[in-house]
This record gives sequence, C-alpha cells and structure tokens, in this order.
Amino acid sequence: MAAVRARRSGGRAAEPARGKRRKTPAVSSYDNMPRLARIKLSGGLTPDDVQVTSKSLLVALTGAVLFVGIAVASAAWLGSSLFDAREAFARSADSAAAGVGFNIASVDVDATPGGPAITDARREEVRALIVPDGRRSILALEPNEVKARVESLDWVASARVRRLWPSTLEVAVERRQEYALWEEDGHVSVIDINGERLLAERAADHPNLPLIVGRGAGPAAEPLLQALESLPNVRSRLVQIVRVGDRRWNLELNSGAMVALPEEGAPAALARLESLHARYALLDRPVRQLDLRTPGQLAVRVHPTLAGGLNPLLGGV
Repeated sequence: MAAVRARRSGGRAAEPARGKRRKTPAVSSYDNMPRLARIKLSGGLTPDDVQVTSKSLLVALTGAVLFVGIAVASAAWLGSSLFDAREAFARSADSAAAGVGFNIASVDVDATPGGPAITDARREEVRALIVPDGRRSILALEPNEVKARVESLDWVASARVRRLWPSTLEVAVERRQEYALWEEDGHVSVIDINGERLLAERAADHPNLPLIVGRGAGPAAEPLLQALESLPNVRSRLVQIVRVGDRRWNLELNSGAMVALPEEGAPAALARLESLHARYALLDRPVRQLDLRTPGQLAVRVHPTLAGGLNPLLGGV
C-alpha cells in the first residue's frame, strides 16, 4: 500500500498544479505601434527608415511625371484645350529629363567634310532653329525634325543630325554654293547651280560671278552652268549670259565679243567653242560676234576696226 501511495504521489508531483496556466513571452506595446507613431516617439527618422536607391529615384521621377500628366489631363477635361494640355505635359517631361542629366549641353554645327566652309554667323543661324522654345532636354531634339528645320534655310543644301548621349547634338551642314547672279526686272540675286535664289547672300559680295539676265533665266540656265564647270576657257572669259526670247542664249565675253548659241544643244555648242579656242586661241582674237546657231558651222564677225586690214583669224597676230 505504501508503494502504491508513493507511485500515486510521485505521479501527482509530476503534473502541474491545477488552476495555473503556462506563461507566454511578453510582447512590447512599442513593437505593435504603427510605423508613423514609432517615428514620432523616437524623435525622427533613423538610417534604417530611409533607404534611397537609383530605382527609388526613378520611380519617384516617373510618379512625378505621371502626376503632372494627370493634373494636366484634368485641366483639359475641365475646359483647357488639348493642345495646351499636351504642351504643358511635354514641358514638364522635358524639365524632368533635363534635371536627371539629359540637358542640352552642346550643339555642334559644322560643314560636311570637303564641303564649303560655314561662318560663325551661319552656325548661330542654325542653332537658333534647332532648340524649340522652352525646351532644355536633348530628348526634345528629334533628329528628323531638326534636319527638316535646318534644311528649310535657303542656303542649306542638306543636313545630317545625330544625338550623342547624354547631352550633345551634332549637325553637319552642306551649304549651297553660289554659281551666278541673276538679274530679273532690275533686281539682282545670287543663285546656285540649279538657278534657285540664295536669299541670304548679297550680290555685292560676289562681284566675280557671271551674270544671267532675263525673265525666268535663273532656273533655265542650269544646263549652261553645269556645262561651264568643265569649260575653263569659256568660263573665265564670261561676263554675262542673256536670255533671248525665252528660248535661247547669248554669251557676252570680257573682250566685248558676243556668242550666239542655238536654241537646242547649247551645252554642246559651248564645248565646241572651248575646242576652237584650244586650237586657234579664238576667244583672244579681236572679233565682234561668234554665231554657233547653225550646227557644224561658225560665223564670225570681226571687229569694225579690222575692216579692210589684216584679219587676225587668218594667221595674223
């Protein structure tokens, strides 16, 4: 019996006392507080509370742009025009891009390799067209749009544009070259080889260019101007090209001689004149008129002072 009691009493001793519960670890009321409350109690933000990364900056910037876009769209909904809304959003996005390093730091303008040089004044004229009003970011400079604006200048033949990230724009300009002066209705203009006026050029600045005279003569002179490029003897003696009856040309040389060209095949007639000069020094002879209007023939009228005397065309000097 004693053993049985001992076993029973030992079993009771091993069991926890009735009416008592197991204690759980205490949880601090500070840890259960909201984060904002903990920041206020601690007196400010700790380094663990603030973590700034490039990703967070990008997200913040994107959020700012979206916020501005939503605000602008709301303004448009309330009565502003859609154009004003788009412009406001574009300006906001442009400012944001410029603020993170895509600002326009340099606009390099130069001539194309091997092309005519460009003056500083011409460079500034190009730069003035490149950057739209109120824009500060290179993202606002779309190459095709910049190219179109630059090529709208009358002295520009073509342009090449490229962006060098993050903040440089490079523009190569091929300028139209001055080939002649065109006198029409008493007004003299500078023209290129295509006969198009170069409004930015002054005739007084190009006194050595040949003069083309007559209504509509500028564009019509293109075949002659191209032919003269390979005829140095004729070109160096040329003073002016006169349009006759809106169908053919007369050339006046610096010797005072006049050359009548045919209505058809004027460039070929000029090439023949160049060949005759190479063989006979024809353009240096004292002649008054050279008529090339009949194919295969040359009619020559000598200077009046030679009438009845020695004719240099027949071997005299």
